[in-house]
This record gives sequence, C-alpha cells and structure tokens, in this order.
Amino acid sequence: MSCFVVSDYHVSALVAWAIRQGLDLAASPDAVAHELASANRAAFNERYGGRYQMEFEPFGGLDRSAGAELLPVAIVKACDCLEYQACDWTSWESSDANVYLDAIRRAAVTLAFGSMRAAAAALADPGQHAIRELPGYDAAPWCLDEPDAAAERDRRLAALDYPDHELAAIRAALAATRCAA
Repeated sequence: MSCFVVSDYHVSALVAWAIRQGLDLAASPDAVAHELASANRAAFNERYGGRYQMEFEPFGGLDRSAGAELLPVAIVKACDCLEYQACDWTSWESSDANVYLDAIRRAAVTLAFGSMRAAAAALADPGQHAIRELPGYDAAPWCLDEPDAAAERDRRLAALDYPDHELAAIRAALAATRCAA
C-alpha cells in the first residue's frame, strides 16, 4: 500500500470544518490539527523507513479559514483519505488522531445523511457502501489542496454575472491594487 503526506490545507480544512460545526474534540483545534498531521507523517515515515523524511515540511499550522466551501460529503471523503494515509502507522488505533478524525467523520456523515439514524446505519456497515454512495462522494476530491487564488477569484467574480468587459475592469483594478501594496 502506498502512502503520502496530505497538505496542510487538507488537515486545516478538516479541523476548521469541525470548528465551524461546533464540534467539541476535547483538545484545542491547533492540537487536533498537529495530531492529525503528525499521525500522517508517522505513517509515511514507517511506510518508507524514513527515506523521504527530509522531502516534506513540518506541519505549518492550522488555517481556520480552510475548506469553508466544502460540503459534509467532501469532508467525509477527505477524512477517508487522511485515514487511509495514516492507518498503517503502528500506533494509529490507539492514537488521539484516530479519535479526532473519527469524531469529525461521524459528524460529517450525520450531516450528509441528514439524520443520526441513517448515519448510524451507514457507519455500522463494515464496507460502508452507503457512505460511498452518498450523492457527491465520487465527485468530491480525495485530497484537498489549497484552491488557486486566481481561479477562486475568477469563480467568485463569474458568480456575480457581470458582462465580460466589466469583469476585465474588475480584474485590472484588483491587479493594480495588489501591485500598489
């Protein structure tokens, strides 16, 4: 099985989502984020015997604004990704990271299904087929990467439904503002 280190944005999006949901993880959000990132890195180091340890940066810290646009089903899939990347770590089962990730995933599954009863049934299924059949699960990204700022800006501007010539003027004004700063 291969393993990779998820982005800081990925970890931040999960923890920031939990904060926005009011989820009590019995630890500070910063501590939760560091635990999740550390578990992923520990699994990676175990899997590859530390050969690539110098190729990735330490966790850069929690970005509380990350993933604000993500739906619960995307959080579920992002949790699945992180669990897959960390679960081969020998200490995963007894780790705080496992407990935190499970709590975030359960909350997201509950919101995605719309009821605790449906979520409980889906979580009880060993293969969790119902979760993978949630509308939007297949389309959701496996790995969360920070959105490209320019693409995000263009998406938001396009949502305003301005004519092309007005969008061009807005883009030029934004570019001028960035250059002046």
